[in-house]
Amino acid sequence: MAAGTIDEAVRRLVAVGADLDHLGGVDHFCWPSVEHHPDKNPDGKFKAAQLVRACQALKDMCLAYSLPLLSGKDSMYVDGVLPGRFGETHRVSGLPTLFFTTVGVIPDLNRVVNLDFKNPGDLVYVVGGTRPELGASEFYELMGYVGLSVPQVHPREFLALYRALSRALAEGVPSSCRGVYRGGLGVHLALCSLAGGLGVEADLGEILPEFPAQAALYSESAGRFLVSVSPDQRLRFEEIFQGLPCRLIGEVRPDREFILKRRGHPLLAAALDELQEAWLGPFGNLV
Repeated sequence: MAAGTIDEAVRRLVAVGADLDHLGGVDHFCWPSVEHHPDKNPDGKFKAAQLVRACQALKDMCLAYSLPLLSGKDSMYVDGVLPGRFGETHRVSGLPTLFFTTVGVIPDLNRVVNLDFKNPGDLVYVVGGTRPELGASEFYELMGYVGLSVPQVHPREFLALYRALSRALAEGVPSSCRGVYRGGLGVHLALCSLAGGLGVEADLGEILPEFPAQAALYSESAGRFLVSVSPDQRLRFEEIFQGLPCRLIGEVRPDREFILKRRGHPLLAAALDELQEAWLGPFGNLV
């Protein structure tokens, strides 16, 4: 959890063009009491072990990304007592949580890139490797499961990819860039389309081809980005990512149709208006 949180925070800055050599972090641990008591807090030792593991991940990630911690805060007693139905009381502990914030330097604000698809015909790439990692994913939660294969973070492997993307962004090669976070590839493709008001047609056939389609659509593997590139920038973009995991999956459409396929077979076809309703509907269509 801690490693994934820190990696996502770094990726969010990389995706908009921040300088990897000028990042800083702020950590905030929100944790239930780790003081063991056989009656009042019988799992205190387990909570303490979770805290130790999270601190180890914090150290490893900050060293791997040369990320100084500028400040931090600890809320170590996120516990309470709630009344029961029959006059009894129940001790309730908050979930062990690490909030991690990154700040960085963007050398030229004119080169900041956002997530929305810009132009019909732009090519869409997945940068970074996708693994069958749906454990604790939004998809599994929707289905009522937790799963086992939670996303793993490989910072030394990811760092080479992040530096290549930073170089491409500094040169102004991509038209758009978006990290892939909760929900997975299918969700973030939709977000990029909705942000730009342009559809997309993508084939995910070469992403986890040996696994069911939902693995390619909803895996939440870390270290990934969605990048759109003008066709006249294709050679330079692919040159920068030579030898790194980077796959062309489709292109931006001139209309508002969102089409996902797998080796030519349809997975999903919807108008952006349908996707927008699905996205905003649960919030009363607030914009």
